[in-house]
Amino acid sequence: MKKSLKKLIMLSLVAGALSMTSCRDAEEKKDEPAEPMQNEMHQEGETDGMDHSSNEMKKYEGEAMNAEFKDENTARAYELYVEIKDALVNTDAETTKTKAEELSEAGATEEVTEAAKKIASSDDVNKQREAFSDLTVAMEKQLEGALASGEIYKQYCPMAFEGKGDYWLSNSKDIFNPYYGDKMLKCGRVDATIK
Repeated sequence: MKKSLKKLIMLSLVAGALSMTSCRDAEEKKDEPAEPMQNEMHQEGETDGMDHSSNEMKKYEGEAMNAEFKDENTARAYELYVEIKDALVNTDAETTKTKAEELSEAGATEEVTEAAKKIASSDDVNKQREAFSDLTVAMEKQLEGALASGEIYKQYCPMAFEGKGDYWLSNSKDIFNPYYGDKMLKCGRVDATIK
């Protein structure tokens, strides 16, 4: 009887100590901001180098351009391309449309101009994102041999367009995904550097 009473008392003390420790940890964590869940939808091995967190809820303002171009038309076209990308990162259909209208009149190549007009013709951000894919292909062609100095980063998201994947161009190695915006802001990787 004494042994079972001792065991009961010991178990009660251990349980009490554990609950006090757990409660204290929970109280300390109340002051910490909650971390959002990360969206991980890739197949095993495809997440290397990709960060899917969306901790940044404020408006994305873009990166400073570190590339210089051989001609002003290409410089202006690329500047507007980046502004379109940034608007898509922010899921801002109105700004995307406005910047695409500007790009369609900026003296870019015919292919860039046509892709920009397609973006400008829609108020639907998802349709704009689809057309942005064509704009990226056209802009990359216009950039061939056009850089005087600096670098542009070709980035890739394997999740874009239902797993087909797609590219975009950026001034920075940091990933800000125009195809998903705040849904998967950091999904992607640097695939190539254009010099």
